[in-house]
Amino acid sequence: MGEIRPEQYQLVFFFEGTDVSRQMLVEEFESVLDGFVPLVDYSGRKCQCAFLLVNPDFSVDAAVFFHLIFDLSGRPDLHWNTPIKQLACQADTTHSLSEHIRIASYSNCSIAWHQQKLWEPFAEQVDAMVQSVQQNQLGLGELDRHQTFTSEIPALQINDSAQPVVLTNLADYVGGDAFDESMLEKQRKKYEQQLNLRSLELGKLRDQHNELLMQLKSLEGRFEKRVYEQVQSHLSKRDEHWQDKMRKAKQYILQQAQIIKEKDAEICELQASRPTGSSTGHSSQAAEQPENNRAMLTLMRAQEIQLQVSHPGVGNIHIPYDDVIEYLAAPMVYVAQLCGVRPEDYAAWIQHRKNPCCQGFAEDGRACRVKITLISDLNKFEPGYSDFCHQHRMSDLSSESLA
Repeated sequence: MGEIRPEQYQLVFFFEGTDVSRQMLVEEFESVLDGFVPLVDYSGRKCQCAFLLVNPDFSVDAAVFFHLIFDLSGRPDLHWNTPIKQLACQADTTHSLSEHIRIASYSNCSIAWHQQKLWEPFAEQVDAMVQSVQQNQLGLGELDRHQTFTSEIPALQINDSAQPVVLTNLADYVGGDAFDESMLEKQRKKYEQQLNLRSLELGKLRDQHNELLMQLKSLEGRFEKRVYEQVQSHLSKRDEHWQDKMRKAKQYILQQAQIIKEKDAEICELQASRPTGSSTGHSSQAAEQPENNRAMLTLMRAQEIQLQVSHPGVGNIHIPYDDVIEYLAAPMVYVAQLCGVRPEDYAAWIQHRKNPCCQGFAEDGRACRVKITLISDLNKFEPGYSDFCHQHRMSDLSSESLA
């Protein structure tokens, strides 16, 4: 297990794809975590970050690749608690991406319950990280190399031709005797007041932002409630509709069952009241049937009751008393004789009128049933032709010509 040495630099990198998009010292990163420095360009995003331990020679000693979530205001998640420094100390060099850098990632995490907070880098991202450290864009080590404990300020080169100007103390810079320390104090207070005003304005904006967020959440809640109520109302109406249908269906079934029960009782009564007898009784009943029919016709004449029926092709027709029995015995034959056609032709036209489709058959024996033009006039209907489709008409004509 390693440790963080005093001479090492602690950095935090942000990645955009395979490139390093932002670099900062760990102190600046801690300010970001505390919410003092919001990163607006990362608002509402889940970023891929890396914590680095860098040696004085700008070689990377350890790296921890972790996730960081920002809210809509650019501030990180308040519940973020990934121990990146501890993970960096416990990392080893067993990772497949590098033999010299101790890496802690999703596939190489020393603390199991923190594995979900890490991510797995690509080789291109590790190379970009190492290259960015070598470029030293943060200026690591420059302050130590240029720091001086004297009051002298290095010469400022105005241009190539001018002589260098050396300012030996702050009085020379501000004008010698005209320098007044109270002016600096006033200036400092002025800047401090401006900073306080900016802080107040920032606080007000933050409060407004939080208030807007609360309003947004309230609207979302009200919208969800309204949608839920509408859905529940629709479901309730639908349930009531189907329950009413089920209730009516049950009532209908009970009514039909009652009717069937009553009919069964009537049948049983009739069977019980009918006298038993042999075939002689049946023949006597058959013999009595014509007498009953004649009696019924006599009654119809006496009451001047006329029998009028309606059939397709002939419309309403009056049946004479003498033809009533013949009509009742075979209505289709009786009407066909009135129309002057054969009974089978009249029956074919009636079938065609109900369902105008081809009566032919295919080669595999299946009925054709193709919809054809309706022939509403009985006199224009030709059985075997009018009730066939064009294809079966042609095939029928071909077979007749061959014959």
